[in-house]
Formats: sequence, C-alpha cells, structure tokens
Amino acid sequence: MTDTGVFGELGPGVEVGAVQEAMYRTGYSPGVKEVDVNGEDSSESCPICGDMVSGYHYGLLTCESCKGFFKRTVQNNKQYSCLENQTCAIDKMQRKRCPACRFQKCLSVGMKLEAVRANRMRGGRNKFGPLYRKDREQKKLKQVCERTSCLVKQETDVQLALSERMIPPCYDHPSLSMEHLETSSFEECKRSSLGSMPTNMPLVAHASATTYQVHSPCPFYVVKTEFADAGAFGPMDCLALSPCTLVSPCGMPPLILELLRCEMEEHHLQSRVLSHLQQEQASRGWHDCLNTFGIMCKMVDQTLFCLVEWARGCIFFKEFQVEDQMRLLQNCWTELLMLDHIYRQVLHGKEGSVLLVTGQQVDLSTIITQAGDTLASLVTRTHELVSKFQALQVDRAEMVCLRFLVLFSSDAKNLSGLPFLEQVQEQVNRSLMEYTTCHKHQADKFGQLLLRLPEIRAISMQAEDYLYQKHLSGDLPCNNLLNEMLHAKLG
Repeated sequence: MTDTGVFGELGPGVEVGAVQEAMYRTGYSPGVKEVDVNGEDSSESCPICGDMVSGYHYGLLTCESCKGFFKRTVQNNKQYSCLENQTCAIDKMQRKRCPACRFQKCLSVGMKLEAVRANRMRGGRNKFGPLYRKDREQKKLKQVCERTSCLVKQETDVQLALSERMIPPCYDHPSLSMEHLETSSFEECKRSSLGSMPTNMPLVAHASATTYQVHSPCPFYVVKTEFADAGAFGPMDCLALSPCTLVSPCGMPPLILELLRCEMEEHHLQSRVLSHLQQEQASRGWHDCLNTFGIMCKMVDQTLFCLVEWARGCIFFKEFQVEDQMRLLQNCWTELLMLDHIYRQVLHGKEGSVLLVTGQQVDLSTIITQAGDTLASLVTRTHELVSKFQALQVDRAEMVCLRFLVLFSSDAKNLSGLPFLEQVQEQVNRSLMEYTTCHKHQADKFGQLLLRLPEIRAISMQAEDYLYQKHLSGDLPCNNLLNEMLHAKLG
C-alpha cells in the first residue's frame, strides 16, 4: 500500500504509512534529509586558494573563483608565464597575482582538463558523477568516524578519571581475584527471579528493572546490563552502579564504544512495552481482553517501534537519505526483532525458558507443547540458535556489531547510498574482527559470528511468513506498525 496523506510520497517503490509515522513521532521531518551544519559544503576549504568550496568542479571540490579561473583558462587556451621562479604563494588574498602558478596548482591538486567542455555549452552529461559520489561517501564516512573518535575520547577521559577513584579499593583487597570479580556479580544476577508467566498471560501491573554493571569475558571491560532484582547485591556492588563504561586493555575499538553508546537500555524498552500493554487493556476493559497471541503481537509491535527509534538515533543511519532509511528498515525489520529476542536470551535469559520483553519468563516446553506445528518449529529453531550464541560466549559488544550489520545490509534494494553503506559494513566488520581477537580461546570467533547472520535471516523469513498467514486469517491486530511492515515487504 502507498500512503499519500499528510506525509506525502517518498518516491517510487517506497512504502510509507505507519513506518513513516513512527519516524515522524520520534522527531523526524519526513522527506527532509538531515544536513550536518559542519558538512563539507559549509566548512571545507578550496585546495587551491583556501576559500570556501562551492561544490565539485572539474574533478574535485573547489571554490567558485578557482572554478571560473580554470574554465576560462582551458576554454580560451590561455598561456601564462610566472615573473618569479614559479613558487608564488596562492591564497585567497593573492590568488589573482600570478595566474601561471594558480593554474599549475589547479592541475597539481587534481582539476581535470578533460572535464572542461570545449564548446562552452552549459549543461550536458557529467562524466565525473560516479567519481564525485564516491568522494562524497568517503568524506561523509571520514566525518562520522572523526566525530565518533572525538566523542569516544571525551567519554573515555571521563570514564578513566572516574575509574581511578572507584575501582582500586576492590583490587587492593587481598582475598579478591579478578576471576572472582568477573563471575560473582554475574552469578548473583542470574539467580534473581523474574517469575514465570501462566499460559493465559495476564498483564503484569508492575515490573521493575535495575541497571547493573556486569563484567564481560574481557578483563576490565564493563558493560551495562539489566536485571530485575537489586536485592541480590551487597555493599561492594554499589561501585558498579556508576554509568561509566571502561575501555578494555585487550582493545575495544572506538567505533564499538560508539555503537554501545547508541544502544537501547533494556529496562526502558521493558517499561515502554508494559505501559502500552496496560493502556491497551484499560481501553478495552475486562470484557474484551486480548488473547495470548494478541498480547504477543502487541509486544512485537511496540518492540518494533522502539527499534525504529533506535535506528533513527544511531550513528551512520542518519547520514542516509530518508528513502534509503525506509528501505533499510523494511528490508531487515524481522531480523532486528529476531536478533533483539536472541540478544535478550543470551544476556539475561534462563535455561529452559523464554524471557519476554516484559521481563516475564515462560517455560520453553510449555510453549512447544501448546503451540501449533509451525510456531513450535519456529520456537525450536530460535532456541537452537540461542544455544549457538551462548556456546560462543557472545557479549554485548559483539551483539551490537551484529545488529548494525543486520541494519546496514546490502540486501536492501534500490539504495542510492550503497557505496556509503558498503563502507559502513567494512568499518563495523573490521572493528568486530579487531575486538574478537582478544578471545584467545576462540580463534575463529569472528567467522563464527558472521555465520550466524544467514541463520538469523532464515528464521526471520519463517517468522515473517507465519505472521503473514496469521494476518490473512484475521488473527493479527490491525492498524499497527507490524501490519504495515508486512504489507510493505510482502505486499
């Protein structure tokens, strides 16, 4: 379906509707690409004279003055000679003093004679369009990475300053080892109960979540994670309640630190989904309660909405045109949902149960025995994939990298920013490979992680088909983002 309402059309082949509305509600201006005020067009200097660039002219970014000078020189076949020794300084104030040195500098920095039309006709086909696009994408990626490095450096300086004041007392204790610090808090967190949910799934009136710092398998690296009960922690664990994230000595790439900074907090997601379910139930009344499948669909829909918000605010994504953003989300929304579910099971789940986004635990065997054949197969395949991730001892940083690789998949069709997307993939892949090298006991962890992505896609496609069949049979709630995504991808 194509919506031409208040948001207007985005272009051929771009579905809108609830997806566009979700982005609009997160502060997005539909149809308008975000422009960085410090972008190349407003701040980059002309490589010839240092004036402000006005665009791509004859092979590279230059100012309007040097563009005109180069064009006139070539079209009029002018011959210049330098009165000095051909070493005149060319800058904004003196660029007209020596045309010979100015023209030589134009050539030396890369302006192309063949780009100037000999017949002086305006317009025509731009042979250097692909070169310009590639250069733009490289500059854009460089700017993003520079901003990332700056943010990470500032954040790291603060974190290290805090850690010097907070961490040493723990390590000075003669009876505490690093291994004990890595495992004790995590085991205590795992013992905190989340309660199981009956088959009819009554809505929970209240659910609390407290943010803890849990030590990852990589020594000294601390990541934030969420568990339901703060009571299991002793006085020493108060040190872990700081929001700082320490950089590991085994090499945490700056890009991964930035990806982690963009992450959604689990307790925020849980609170939003619960709040929506409670509002939904209150609006219906007890005489019109949602059944189990309806509640699950509402959970999925709200999780999907939060994933759109996450993508909307994460690094790299905002650099794409709106149409490309829509196509990226429509291409991978089921994979993002599947990876979010797997993420939750690997980091917070319990053996033999399924942890829902609401914080409730459901017995795995109960789901399989009461579900139909298709859903039972889907649940079983997902559980097997969770087990593979657990066997790899995947941590938060690695899961975040996989989420970005799923979002920026080159499988998306008709992308205008494909060169930039490929560079983003390369950056994330390189950072993930660099990070996984700190796992000496898992030589091919990087390769094993990438092998999981096709499995995620296969299960996601099965889940998508299952939901679409439910939609055709009238079992899927209408007028929500989940429905719109199904229509956009399968319709």
